[in-house]
Amino acid sequence: MNPSVNPDDLLAVARAAAQAGARTAMAWRERANQLLIEEKQGPDDLVSQADRDTEHAIRTVLARHRPHDAVLGEEDGATPGRADVRWIVDPIDGTTNYLYGRPDWAVSVAAAEVTGGRLLAGVVIEPALDLLTQARTGARTQVNGTEVGFLDKGDLARALVELNVGRGSQRAWAGRMVDALVPRVRDVRRGGSAAAALAQVAGGRADAVWAPGLQPWDCAAGALLVLQAGGTVGDLIGPSQETWPASGDVLAAPPPMWTQLRALLADVYPPLAMPRVGHGEA
Repeated sequence: MNPSVNPDDLLAVARAAAQAGARTAMAWRERANQLLIEEKQGPDDLVSQADRDTEHAIRTVLARHRPHDAVLGEEDGATPGRADVRWIVDPIDGTTNYLYGRPDWAVSVAAAEVTGGRLLAGVVIEPALDLLTQARTGARTQVNGTEVGFLDKGDLARALVELNVGRGSQRAWAGRMVDALVPRVRDVRRGGSAAAALAQVAGGRADAVWAPGLQPWDCAAGALLVLQAGGTVGDLIGPSQETWPASGDVLAAPPPMWTQLRALLADVYPPLAMPRVGHGEA
């Protein structure tokens, strides 16, 4: 990392940007009946003006404080930069929940090195729950200003596991995945927001996340939250080092539980457990 890049400064910018996005999203939520809803890739992939306006609010803050940095956002795509920092933005992760008035949605902002993808700072806000989870490299994750960290959790039978069913052909494994997990864990949940699920694991509101088929904006900030709380993040090939897994198949948990879940899920998803050329490049 460039020594002139201060992780505390990046975290302050990430927090300000996420808070601006959260205010915009909540303002739209109060008049959600006026939103025009569109389908991007299908009926389970929704977008609205709230998503676009929220990303605009986030980008405005980033441009004010870090005008030379690159930005990757879910709605507006990639903006090139001239520095070695890239911002990764999901304005409303869990748009379906948001539009239905459910609480499991989040605003996610992360800063990472352009070269290698090492995560430097990340903020996930769950506005409906008034929760802000933040982390930066070299410091413990905080929830609403209080430091958090994992207990030595290794008992899979007492694990509450957040899930998603993946994308495309991955959905064909969803039934087998649930069949494999349910007899072995305390229970499973499908909240519908990967960013919120990762924040929940970092803060102790869930014990693990298995979320295949993610994009960087879904998981970049949340991955750092789990890592800086003392957890392991990776995919079924192995842990990632200081970043999110390039495959987008995200497993996050305390270290002993992570190893057990990886072994269990690798039997369900054999292709996802096979090393791929270029794996590990974020």
